[in-house]
Amino acid sequence: MIPLLYALVTSLATLVGGALPLYTRLRLIEQRYLVAFASGAMVAIALFDLIPEMETHNAVALLLGFFSIYLLEKLVMIHACQEAECETHAMGWPALIGIAAESLIDGLAIAVGFSVAPALGLLIALAVFAHEVPRGLTTTVIMQQAGYSRSKTWAALLVDAGFAPLGVLLAGLIPVSAFEPLIGFTAGVFLYVGASDLLPEAHRRFNLRVVLATLTGGGLIPLLGSLLGR
Repeated sequence: MIPLLYALVTSLATLVGGALPLYTRLRLIEQRYLVAFASGAMVAIALFDLIPEMETHNAVALLLGFFSIYLLEKLVMIHACQEAECETHAMGWPALIGIAAESLIDGLAIAVGFSVAPALGLLIALAVFAHEVPRGLTTTVIMQQAGYSRSKTWAALLVDAGFAPLGVLLAGLIPVSAFEPLIGFTAGVFLYVGASDLLPEAHRRFNLRVVLATLTGGGLIPLLGSLLGR
């Protein structure tokens, strides 16, 4: 039940982020700080918590995770970006499939991480939570720019939000022997999303506060891990 609760909280973050441009003027908010924090947190979790759980031969799983998300993003997926940089992202079934796939991976990662160690599951959920607010906001902005109605925008957000809990539920079908490769796969996903997707976006212009937000996200993870007994 606890991993499902974590996933539901991250789903709420998606919906809250997506609702901001629809119902408030917070679409004008400087979201780079949250993007930067999420990038630092995701890279730190990969390096401090996920990779140490792997054996050497599961480096293949890490590479698969890294390049799977790379291909999904380049072909069909939305990533967190500034409004002016989003025109090239087409919304449609391919994009929704990509969104659902990453959310499903997030849910699986939370569940598998919790199975390995409850503290690890919590840390993964924290990083996913930080990532989902700007991604929900970006999804809404792109949908609005493409001329989609509010109802279709909410449908896209619900797809994103709904697949993380589904991933938790499906994790019960995965044998324990597959947990370690999945941890490696998740490490690859987090490294790509944190270092190759979020971090460059946060640093389009130099800003010391963005640097501090990135370092805060990265430093908070080992600190929390120490407090949680990781």
